[in-house]
Amino acid sequence: MIILLSAIIEKSAIYSVIFALFCLTGLGQQRSIAFTFDDLPISGRADSIAVAIDVNKQLLEKLKFAGITATGFVNEGKLFFPGEIDRRTAILESWLVDGHDLGNHTFSHIAINSAPFETYKEDLIRGETITRMLLEKRGRKLRYFRHTQLRTGPTDDYRRRLTDFLQSRSYTVAPVTIDSNEYLFAARYREAKAANDVPRMRRIAGAYLEYMQKIVVHFEKLSAGFLGYEVKQILLLHVNELNADCIDALASMLRDRKYEFITLEQALTDKAYSLPEVTSRRGLSWIHRWMLAKGLEMKEEPAEPAWIRVAQDPS
Repeated sequence: MIILLSAIIEKSAIYSVIFALFCLTGLGQQRSIAFTFDDLPISGRADSIAVAIDVNKQLLEKLKFAGITATGFVNEGKLFFPGEIDRRTAILESWLVDGHDLGNHTFSHIAINSAPFETYKEDLIRGETITRMLLEKRGRKLRYFRHTQLRTGPTDDYRRRLTDFLQSRSYTVAPVTIDSNEYLFAARYREAKAANDVPRMRRIAGAYLEYMQKIVVHFEKLSAGFLGYEVKQILLLHVNELNADCIDALASMLRDRKYEFITLEQALTDKAYSLPEVTSRRGLSWIHRWMLAKGLEMKEEPAEPAWIRVAQDPS
């Protein structure tokens, strides 16, 4: 694994050079970004306690080394496995011990576009029980909610009702400005890791870092073009094996782009987060939502390589 990570870091340095010609504008300014992670205790592998423990241990160690204080969003349904509830809950506690924050991401990662409002509301309430208890044990409050699939409601009325309900429970919505199809890379990486295919893991990790730099550049330019400055960015990632192995290289790439790592609370002080947004059945960056609310066309982000979208790498 040390060899793998060394190769990833080397690739990251190469990508920094490759993109320099495209990214010179604004490199002198101080940028800021908040890291957020969805689907705690682990994304896509709720059935494997061993993987969940290992992934979170690696991820938390690397976040600490990088000086990143993140917010993790919990699906409490992933805690309730017979004989494993205490160990899964301990994973959440480890985030708080390390100084990170936790938020509510509903109990079951419910799909808002197909769930009646009352069903969504019940799932939201059910998803806060243990997280709230863990925070209150440490004298802290449950403050943040993140919509599943980044979808805030299929209709204007649904979105308004949900916004009112969240406010009634003292939640602050955790928006996202840098969104991506990172989960597709994570799926391919998990397949390669399960097969102990180290060369393929390296290829996927390298492609992931190259893709993420393109994504970051895209939203920097989108923000500057629409707002006239670069917003305090909020990055969405997931707790998975890919990020456990690559988060240090990703942090290094962001440092090269002059990013300061801030908390979600600090990011939300940016005036842009009070802008009007549209109702969308898609999960979109908030920058897209603000643009659409102004009657502007959104600009689709860079696509992942075609071979990442298929179950097996044809090469």
